Amino acid sequence: MFLKRFFIALMLVNTSMAIADDLTPIKVESSVLTNTISENRYPLAIIGKSDINSSKTIGSNIGSNINTIPGISNSDYGVAVGQPVIRGLGGSRVKVLSNNNNVNDLSYISADHPNMVNLSNITHIEVIKGPSSLFNYGGTTGGIVNIISGSITDQSYSDERITIGRSYDTVSEGYTNSFLLKKNINNLSLFLSHDKRDHFNYDLSNGSLFEDGVEKHTLANSDFADKNLTFGLSSINDWGYLGFSFENIKGTFGIPYHAEEEEEEEEEEHRIFSTHKTDTYNFKGRLDNISIANSLDFSFNNSNSSLKEHEEDGSFKTLNNNSSSLNLKFNFDTDSSERRMLMSYQHHKSPMSSNAYVPSSESYEKSVAYFTNMNLIEYDIDLAVRYDTNERLTSSKNYEDSALSFSVNTINKLTNNLNYSIGYSHVSRSPNMAELFADGKHGATNRYEKGNNNLDREISRNIDLGFNYKHKNALVNFNLYRNNINDFIYRRDLGTTIYDGEHQDANWSQKNAVIQGYEISAERLFELGNMDMILTISRDDISGTFDDNTYIPRIPSTRNMLDLTILGLGNDKYSLSLVHSEKQSDISSIETSSNSYLDLSVKYSNSFQINDIYDLNMNLFANNLLDKTRRNHASFVKDNVPLPGSSFGFDISVDYKF
Repeated sequence: MFLKRFFIALMLVNTSMAIADDLTPIKVESSVLTNTISENRYPLAIIGKSDINSSKTIGSNIGSNINTIPGISNSDYGVAVGQPVIRGLGGSRVKVLSNNNNVNDLSYISADHPNMVNLSNITHIEVIKGPSSLFNYGGTTGGIVNIISGSITDQSYSDERITIGRSYDTVSEGYTNSFLLKKNINNLSLFLSHDKRDHFNYDLSNGSLFEDGVEKHTLANSDFADKNLTFGLSSINDWGYLGFSFENIKGTFGIPYHAEEEEEEEEEEHRIFSTHKTDTYNFKGRLDNISIANSLDFSFNNSNSSLKEHEEDGSFKTLNNNSSSLNLKFNFDTDSSERRMLMSYQHHKSPMSSNAYVPSSESYEKSVAYFTNMNLIEYDIDLAVRYDTNERLTSSKNYEDSALSFSVNTINKLTNNLNYSIGYSHVSRSPNMAELFADGKHGATNRYEKGNNNLDREISRNIDLGFNYKHKNALVNFNLYRNNINDFIYRRDLGTTIYDGEHQDANWSQKNAVIQGYEISAERLFELGNMDMILTISRDDISGTFDDNTYIPRIPSTRNMLDLTILGLGNDKYSLSLVHSEKQSDISSIETSSNSYLDLSVKYSNSFQINDIYDLNMNLFANNLLDKTRRNHASFVKDNVPLPGSSFGFDISVDYKF
């Protein structure tokens, strides 16, 4: 099956390259792919602010904002929660960063916990796929998602302004109010943002969900509301910079599916929800031209997160996490090479309520990494090495581990228009707290989960082959990868045994696994009089199997994507997006197949200069125009929580420029 899909991709590559040869140059290069996927030694994508504003769902979660990138999916739990999945791997296998700092929240424990990051006023999102992320910020087996906001800046703001905005969508009758201030005062740069969101239960597509033979038109407990406040202050100097930021995120979100709902006998629908709060303090800076290095980048952050899960009977569970991290990066770059050394220390303390399915715990993580670029026999080679130590503690059980990881990549030219890259990585991941020490009912998965203190670390051996073809105004990117994972950690069901009549028994176990796939994107630009048209087609395909030829659960469906953008006079921009998600029938024994669907979305955006001081920015959008039933196979709850129905809305803001 995978070979059949691979041959389809090869045909797309050949067709795209043939098309590219027939094109003539034009002036415009304002495309997503041209600006985001370049001649990198590792698979890197960047999604900009305009694309973030046109998210495919009403939820402003990380997964829904980046799942248009080939190889990236969203493990959603309703629209309020959406964790990123990179090449079939998610959870603690994907490292989420905010301005290059680890986001230390409770998302690693369960799929129904959100990543605590403010997405309202960010500049862009960086995504590095696979274990090649070892080259940046420490890396992990799945990849890295780095959210850049500019709350701490290393140079004075070039876009000083006050921005006031409001957005609305029909599918949840939800709105967002936002405020942003960016101002330079002598050598100080001030950042202040605040936003407030309030969304009700969202509408479903016709025929997508039935309960007891009755069709549901809205999804219960899919509402959410939150407030985000961020303050940042940076001092820019000849010797470097020093910055501080504070971020407060708090809110409430409904849990649209919970195991106990199945046993509810009353007709009245009960509210099942969580309340959350996170306070994060960040210190960052850089010292230039120090005695032992060209520069030293340093950061320290402290985060306090609290999540309270409220059950329908009035009981609740409290999960807490206090985390601190210190990161140092020494830069030894020369005119001919790049060299840097990274050192990091992290401490996590997680006091939990007595009825939580994971016990109170504490962990210490230390890392030292070195990166260098070298020339060897006319090959430009990148080499990264990292050494990690991990210590995880509870009142009754301990876990200690250390491991060496490394990665090597090279990029070279085959022709003037065609580059190729080859990468190999050997990356280790220690089991997390839930995998080691869980012992209790977990409503998000409908399981009674037992951790395993005897788990070994995962070892990922990944090979990535990439091609980058450019000719005049055309671009083709193709990546083929194979990830052999020894001792892959997974949740294993124990058969027909049922705990308390509600939750199936499961424990955390290990088995060797292989995840392989490819991503292809092809783009062409046309000049149409006073307008320019950008056509992008892409496809991603992933397969995941254990060594006994059974399938890894929740591997994302194969997708075929088409994006059409027309740039008109002035700042007019018309966009159409069509996604064909294929049927996923390569499933494990604990899941059901997912049907195919078409997702059609359109958007119009423009910016108007009212005068020398004021600008008006406008986005009008319509999502899921075909009103198709959509289920995300990467989601734990896709059978019970379909994606939203058709939605229409706007995002309008006014800039006051200093």
